[in-house]
Amino acid sequence: MARLPKIGVTRSFSFSNPKAAAAIVVFASFIGMVLGPGITNSYGVFEEEYENRFSNKDTGKGALSPAIAIASVHVSVNYLFTTIAGALCERIGMGLTTFIGGVMLGVGSFAAGFCTEVWQLVLTQGVLAGAGVGTIFIVVSTIPTSWFSKNQGFLIGVVHSGSGVGGLMLAPLTRFLINKYTLMGALKIMGVFLAIGITLVSLGMATKPEELVDQEEEENIDRISTNDSVSEHKVSTLAKKRMSVRSFGVRDVHSTGGVLRSQEFWYLNIAVMLAEAAFYVVLFFLPVYAIGLGLTSEQGALIAGVANGATIVGRITIGYIADLSGNINMFFITHLLVTLSCFFLWFPAKSFMIMMVFACTFGLFAGSLTPMVPLCSVTLFGQNGLANNVGLLGIGMVLTTSAAPVVARVFYEKLGQNGAGYGTVALFCGGIYFLATLSIFALRMSVSRKPWAKI
Repeated sequence: MARLPKIGVTRSFSFSNPKAAAAIVVFASFIGMVLGPGITNSYGVFEEEYENRFSNKDTGKGALSPAIAIASVHVSVNYLFTTIAGALCERIGMGLTTFIGGVMLGVGSFAAGFCTEVWQLVLTQGVLAGAGVGTIFIVVSTIPTSWFSKNQGFLIGVVHSGSGVGGLMLAPLTRFLINKYTLMGALKIMGVFLAIGITLVSLGMATKPEELVDQEEEENIDRISTNDSVSEHKVSTLAKKRMSVRSFGVRDVHSTGGVLRSQEFWYLNIAVMLAEAAFYVVLFFLPVYAIGLGLTSEQGALIAGVANGATIVGRITIGYIADLSGNINMFFITHLLVTLSCFFLWFPAKSFMIMMVFACTFGLFAGSLTPMVPLCSVTLFGQNGLANNVGLLGIGMVLTTSAAPVVARVFYEKLGQNGAGYGTVALFCGGIYFLATLSIFALRMSVSRKPWAKI
């Protein structure tokens, strides 16, 4: 029977059944996604309340709402702390890193319940809670891959679907708490709930025992060296050097400096920083955008809920398909489809039905971004140092996730009076996704120019 580790244990569980230990890690990671990134995905409920409370309070009519700063700072600090926490994992362990993230998220949310000004909410729900989410995310999004050499795409998709589940569960829960205990009361209750929940999650965070990893590596290296079919499927010098753990079961060790010097890292970095910024712009603005088109607030909330729900299906489904077709291949295909949906579904949308179709399409394909990031990193650089490698990608996202929501808000509020602002936001997001897709294509070509290679 698996025995849970103490907080901060880095190397392994004490266990007699590796499968039970792996199941604990996957389940704990899923719950961590529900409570951490899930609260960010449900932020639209808070945004609506802040709009009513602070919009044009101290600025004149037509001025930008200061409440957008809370969301922008929250997301940006989130990504900044993925970088910090990625390095922290290597020093103090996965469990203790997760626990620290839970404390920051809980205290930030609880302290926000005492705030009366926007700048106070920026510091608490924006900076402190955002730091907590980023710290939690980097652990729960990467640790399951250390336990599995097969079906990683499917399992990572299951874990990452937790953020969509969190958006669906926490949004109505937050609305219920606000209606019953007011906004400030809801923030305090959520703070306590999140802190306790993530503390329990931290008990399930541990990596696979080194002796088990070494044993599997020896077996897989022997299998690769004696399998003649492998030579027939070689793709490029780079791909051979950086064999995917998921495809071949080989750990590929690289230093941080080596990762940063590779052009593939920068192609991946550019794609992720652009796609993630656009993803949150769409997610945050869908309800407001729908209302601007003349739909009801209930319809707007339903559209946002459907988009969140579609990410659950998309992350699991796309992860499974990636196991068959290759991580980078699926990364490119999904973001090409998201780009097309922004231009040909969202931009011309004038009805509830078209917005629902877009929400389904967007959630299904765009939601695959978060599981694709660690999977593509494993494909390129191997399992070793995965948390640190994924954390390095957070640096670039700080700038884009700060700027993109503000720019989109400018388009919406400054041009929205005659309806042009709605379409401009759709084109803005489509343009960002187009640039991200180009970067993914460059990444794919740098690894292999063979169109049917499984990369």
